[in-house]
Amino acid sequence: MIRGDSTEYDLLEKWTKDFDCQGYKTCEIGVREGLGSKIIMDNVRNNYIHVGVDPYGNLEYQHYDDTGAYTCDYTDDMRDTMLNDFKPYRNEGKFTLCNMTDTQFMNDTEHKDSKFMFVHLDGPHMTKDVMTEAVWFANRSVKGTRIMFDDYPKYNMALVAQVLEYYDFKILESGKNKCLMERKI
Repeated sequence: MIRGDSTEYDLLEKWTKDFDCQGYKTCEIGVREGLGSKIIMDNVRNNYIHVGVDPYGNLEYQHYDDTGAYTCDYTDDMRDTMLNDFKPYRNEGKFTLCNMTDTQFMNDTEHKDSKFMFVHLDGPHMTKDVMTEAVWFANRSVKGTRIMFDDYPKYNMALVAQVLEYYDFKILESGKNKCLMERKI
């Protein structure tokens, strides 16, 4: 059974249900056990491939603006279980794992020229990290691209949304824990 560690997965399902990716990639930063990625892959249409990004390996890092660094339980065993659970998706060419940090992913040459149509940001929850990810993906977006932010009350979402306005993104809908922005132009 593929599990998640958040809430409002119903909103993720709603926001991806029959969403046309027009042949572009989808991505989730912060795969963990895989429920977010599973929902995206099960619901979007016409995506090229879904890219999951997560370093695993029990890294110590600062998760939130107002906490110090600490280690979460993102073990290599968790990664291996997720990869086994995703075997059908991988065998069909629907999923690839970038077993690396968000920063390493954004500096990796394999995806730097890619376009992304749906992105789920559920990795580090510090404002500066979310901002960096959001701008990176905004620069690789097309009209209609959706970026979903998880745990948005834990960082300065108003600032992130203000910056993304310069990339023609607007807030489409929000729940208590998840926020969806869409590129209008």
